[in-house]
Amino acid sequence: MFLIDIPGSIASAQGTSERPYRHLLLSTKPIEEPYPTNEPKSAAARAKLINNTVDAGLHEEYALLLSDVLTKVKAAYNGPWCVSRHFVEVSATKGKKRKLSPEGGDGGDEVKDATKDMRLIQEPHRSLPNDLMRRLSEVPTAHIHGVDLEETSQADGDLHVSEHQREGSPQDWLKVSDPREQTASFNFAIPADSSFVLGSCWDPTTLHRYIRAQAQELDVPKMFNAVLLDPPWPNSSVKRTHKTANSTYSTVATLQDIYELIIGMDLDMLMADNCVVAMWITNKPAVRDLVLGEDGIFECLGVELVEEWIWLKTTLHGEPVTPIDSVWRKPYEMLLVGRKRRNYLTSAQGSAAKDGSVKKRVLMSVPDLHSRKPCLKELIETLLLDANHYRALEVFARHLVAGWWSWGDECLKFNWEGNWRFEGTSEEVDVEIDEKITLADS
Repeated sequence: MFLIDIPGSIASAQGTSERPYRHLLLSTKPIEEPYPTNEPKSAAARAKLINNTVDAGLHEEYALLLSDVLTKVKAAYNGPWCVSRHFVEVSATKGKKRKLSPEGGDGGDEVKDATKDMRLIQEPHRSLPNDLMRRLSEVPTAHIHGVDLEETSQADGDLHVSEHQREGSPQDWLKVSDPREQTASFNFAIPADSSFVLGSCWDPTTLHRYIRAQAQELDVPKMFNAVLLDPPWPNSSVKRTHKTANSTYSTVATLQDIYELIIGMDLDMLMADNCVVAMWITNKPAVRDLVLGEDGIFECLGVELVEEWIWLKTTLHGEPVTPIDSVWRKPYEMLLVGRKRRNYLTSAQGSAAKDGSVKKRVLMSVPDLHSRKPCLKELIETLLLDANHYRALEVFARHLVAGWWSWGDECLKFNWEGNWRFEGTSEEVDVEIDEKITLADS
């Protein structure tokens, strides 16, 4: 059982013991009350919905485990469930109302879309220009620890990318400027000893080329001891609520697309023997089967399931954000943890899952921005690896991690200086922000 502060875990992972990162990641106001839910009113409607959202048997097992964990934690711990947060107050915009049927679809009782309301009210900072990450990733932008890369410009000459040092800052910085528009430059902090490739995960050739270049330059292995993935699973509700012009969150259209995307990365060529492979999944049975089923992603990569980490989202006071037995919206997400086996048998994963040998761990935290997950660096290196000798790669990353490789078309997103409150400065952040920075009372 682990209680994790989400923004704190990301901030901590930006530094090392020799080069600590002491700045604060801007966040959202911690939720104090559970979200409202619209549960089906009849047994038939409930059964129909639960079969589409989660495996009923697994959900019952998880519900018992989570209830037991909450009881134990509350008996031993009386403090707040997250540390004080810095966030920006913006004008509240009422969420649209929509019809929800008893089965969970459209066309029933009128309820408030609380999730959309929270997203609008708690947006923590002035966002990056809508298309900056896309423009940067169209011609892959990279920083490879220990390898000198030439300063790059986009093919059409409208963006210039360069690295620089700031006086008094232990981190390297990436500067992106747009001379054509004569706009202000944007600066991104690069954690110590980290490497990243900002580009589409549909094209792994650049990633593999840079990994080989680092191996030759520094005489380090090309293989990784840990690979963490947070795929953009198809999600109809995200598509509905992220159609605005300022939206950058994206998903892949179908499960088959996700399968082809991940298999096409040739990640098995980068995995050392006994490599930890951890993948976030949604609660839909079809998603779990795509990873763990016959000819699934784990089997194709030669990976055996060894652990399941259940991430329980709670309020500031330790209550699940929705009822644990809710069928409309689960208060948890799953991380499947496997290991690459040299002599992997196709039956190994199935037998491990059936004989009860898969270890369960529970992570608890107060939710933050939409899709922002706790950084698992400390847990992975403490529980699963030799913390002093390992190489790790995060795929579909949205922030960098000291000492790790990061890959994805948004891997710099939360390393922009506008996402941080800089300690020891007269201003909260070194960019123009009109909204008020507030310290939560947690």
